[in-house]
Amino acid sequence: MARIHTSPMRRRANGYTLIELMVTLVLSLLVLIAGLSFYLMSRSSYATIDDNANLEERGNFAISTIARLVRQTAYIPANDDGGPMQLSAKMLAGLDNCSTPNNSETLACGAGTAVNGSDVLMVRYYGISSTTNPDLPDDSVVDCSGLGVAGTTDADLADSKRGLSMLFVANGANNKPSLMCKYRQRVAGEETDTFVTQELVPGVETFQVLYGIKANDDDEVPDKFLTASAMSAADWPQVVTVKIAMVVRADNASADAGTPPTIRLFGTLYDGAGATFTPTVDTQAARRLYYATLQIRNYQSCLSEDPSCL
Repeated sequence: MARIHTSPMRRRANGYTLIELMVTLVLSLLVLIAGLSFYLMSRSSYATIDDNANLEERGNFAISTIARLVRQTAYIPANDDGGPMQLSAKMLAGLDNCSTPNNSETLACGAGTAVNGSDVLMVRYYGISSTTNPDLPDDSVVDCSGLGVAGTTDADLADSKRGLSMLFVANGANNKPSLMCKYRQRVAGEETDTFVTQELVPGVETFQVLYGIKANDDDEVPDKFLTASAMSAADWPQVVTVKIAMVVRADNASADAGTPPTIRLFGTLYDGAGATFTPTVDTQAARRLYYATLQIRNYQSCLSEDPSCL
């Protein structure tokens, strides 16, 4: 009986050997691992770039908005008699370690605990009216929501016509800290008695304020910086600069693992209340410190009980 011999080529056509299959699997895994590593690296780089862009945008917007509001307090319009307007309440006020402020021009903390010991800053300022309609603003002076504030030359209406903005930190729409803005609602340019709270900058974890007081009437240079708690009633009209500091947090976990460092908000020269901040939640989120010293360019408006401030 004749024996049929099968050639090696024919045997290989029936399938792969175990060694060949294992080599193929190993090579496939190496390609998969390389592709996955590239994807993860690209994703991490994108998260870092996105966080840096968000931090830059949020911090710069917060500083520029607060700077504009603070500097607006120094604008002093003339009254009907041609002299400077006098007020019954100060243009600048603040509270330390304060939760959401009450809906009142008489600044007071609401119920609850302040977010990371954050402060509240309240500013009031005169507006400027349109040249065609004195009851409407020309939008050169705005509140923290961006709404224009109309002016007045009537001393009896000076207090009610002023714009108002309160800046503080509270949990925003995503239940994470944000810089909030509270202002009086305006209808057709007229300020109403209804207060509105608006999320201004997400990711602001702490907001601290120091007030530069001048002791020498011959210059506009601050001689000392005080917290709101250390200010007396006589100090507020003497504020010539406002120093602000805030820590802004990004959305992604793009920072290095480990315990985040303690951040000195006002540098090494100030070591009082609110001088430092140590993150305790979302510790791998990227953070950045923003601070500024804002010069009030003119004297603040005179208070009616102290007309000598000019």
